[in-house]
This record gives sequence, C-alpha cells and structure tokens, in this order.
Amino acid sequence: MSTFYCENCRITFEDSQGLKKEYQDYIYGPCWKYIAYCPECKQESSEKREPKPGKAKSDLSMECGSGGCQGPACSRF
Repeated sequence: MSTFYCENCRITFEDSQGLKKEYQDYIYGPCWKYIAYCPECKQESSEKREPKPGKAKSDLSMECGSGGCQGPACSRF
C-alpha cells in the first residue's frame, strides 16, 4: 500500500491502487508520479514522500571558499 497526502484536506491516507500519471515537465521533460483520489474531497493527491536530507555544510568561511585563502580564517596557513 502506498501513502498519499491531500493538500486540500491536509490528511494522509493509504491506497492500494495508486494510478501512474505521466506528464510533460517544462524543465525535466517526460515525467511520471503516482496519484490517488482523496476519500474525503475526491481531489487528486500525490504520493507522500519524506524530504531528502540536505548536503552537509562545510566549515569553510566565505574568505576561504570564494576566491582563495586570505586571512586568519584559512586553515592552510
């Protein structure tokens, strides 16, 4: 069973028969996603996905990372 989220009702529901919807994205070209219809409002709802973790931030200061090492913030000196 897949989990879906309705943005209109703000509810999460499960559906065993998600439909594959193909569409044309302006940037990425041909794409697809799974959809289901909300049991409350009958609106099209997308599959709920957990956000991906962000990239780890480096400890470099602005001086070191944007144009060479300068000053005491740089660890190369």
